[in-house]
Amino acid sequence: MGYLSIDTISAAGQVLPDVPGGAALYAALGARAAGGKVSITACVGEDYPASWRDAMAALGIDVSGIRPRPGPTRRARLAHLAGGARLSAHHDEADWWERTGGLAPDVDAAPEADWLVLAPMPPELAVRAARAATCPVIADTSAAFARRDPGAVMSLVTQLACFAPSLEESRILLPGLLDNSALRYLAASGPDVVQKRGAAGMAVCASDQGLVRLVRAPAVEEVDPTGAGDATVGALAVGLASGLSLRRAAEQAAEIGARTVTAFGPAALGLIWQQASCGLAS
Repeated sequence: MGYLSIDTISAAGQVLPDVPGGAALYAALGARAAGGKVSITACVGEDYPASWRDAMAALGIDVSGIRPRPGPTRRARLAHLAGGARLSAHHDEADWWERTGGLAPDVDAAPEADWLVLAPMPPELAVRAARAATCPVIADTSAAFARRDPGAVMSLVTQLACFAPSLEESRILLPGLLDNSALRYLAASGPDVVQKRGAAGMAVCASDQGLVRLVRAPAVEEVDPTGAGDATVGALAVGLASGLSLRRAAEQAAEIGARTVTAFGPAALGLIWQQASCGLAS
């Protein structure tokens, strides 16, 4: 459950416009790669290509929860720089925030599931979704939402079975703590916690243990890191739903996250798209 987008990606010296994106897409593809049966709950604008939805369906993803809404789809501009830095210029654009509100997922409409993955969304929506869920919930956040309302994100944490922030997001939420201490603090709030650390892998801490363990990421040739963290979270949910331990589920998820970075956009996870400009089919 979350957002779909139309991305422009700058990486590896190339600029690719009109790439299917959004955390909900990458989470769904990561879950599928881990062997999960996946459905997406999201809203898109009138400009979202019907062929992209068809491509998801061809991979076995249930797209019946993707609903059209008036106006344009959210558009993201992502620039990946040397050294691992990322610029998300859209986070400073009023149109992006307006579309975030206009395309908010229907948090009361999640299908029956073994686990619910909440991709980054306004924390008040995520809290509603978590409270309405009839299954365990794993949630991610983003630097944009964490900066805007860190207190609301922290209130979400207590509603979760697993929380999966990035290192950057952990530092925004708990600026006075070292990284491992922040991990333990979050886990003490109730959920298991997986702290995504980019190419370094992940650190995990089970809520009932307080012990931080590192999970290394496989070494791969990076092309485009867009969506790798989101795919990791989707794969993690499948591992947990399958009964794997937190650490083993994280190891499986790290492999899928690493696979994501080896091609542009979602191509490494099997989604092949057309550069289309048609509207969403009814």
